[in-house]
Amino acid sequence: MKALKTFTINFASFADGEHLFDYQINSKFLKYFEAALVQDGNIEVKLSLIKFLDSLEFNFEFQGTVVTACDVCTEAFDFPVEGTDQVIIKIVGEVPKQEDELNVVYIKEGTSSINIAEMLYEMLMLSIPIRTVHPVNEEGNYLCDPDVLKYLEINDDIEVSDEETNNDDNINPIWDELKKLK
Repeated sequence: MKALKTFTINFASFADGEHLFDYQINSKFLKYFEAALVQDGNIEVKLSLIKFLDSLEFNFEFQGTVVTACDVCTEAFDFPVEGTDQVIIKIVGEVPKQEDELNVVYIKEGTSSINIAEMLYEMLMLSIPIRTVHPVNEEGNYLCDPDVLKYLEINDDIEVSDEETNNDDNINPIWDELKKLK
C-alpha cells in the first residue's frame, strides 16, 4: 500500500479555496485492486480540490486508455476512457449511520487527510462499458483479428442454415394462430 500513499491528500494544511493536482494511473496502481476489470492502462487524472470551512469538493477529470480484451475476437487492445466526476466530502461531528446521498462522503472532524485511490479506481471501472470492442474503420468494419472474424463468419453461416432447416420441420401450431392475428 506504500505506492498508494501518493494518492493521500493532507487537506488540513490547505487554505480555503481551490487546489490542483495531477495523477497518473497505470499498472502499478491497478495491481493493488485484485478484482479490477483491467490490469494495465495509462490514464491521466486532473483533480480540482475546493476546500470550504466544513467540506471539500473534489472535481475529477480523467482521460486515457486501458488494456482490455475485445468481446468479439478476445484480442487485447487499448480502449479509450474518459470522464468527469464530483465527490463532496462533508466534515461532521458524527458520521451518519446511513449514507444515502450519491457522491457524498462523510468524515469525522479532526481527520486531516483522505486517500482518493479507491475513488479513482471506482470512477475508472465505471467508465468502462459492459461490452468492449475494437474501433471500426472507414468502411464500418471492426478492426478485430481477421482470422477470428473469418471463423466467426463460418459459424454464423452454419447456425443460420441449421435454424432454417429446423424452423420448417417443427412449426408449432400456436405460432401459426398468432401469425394470423397480424
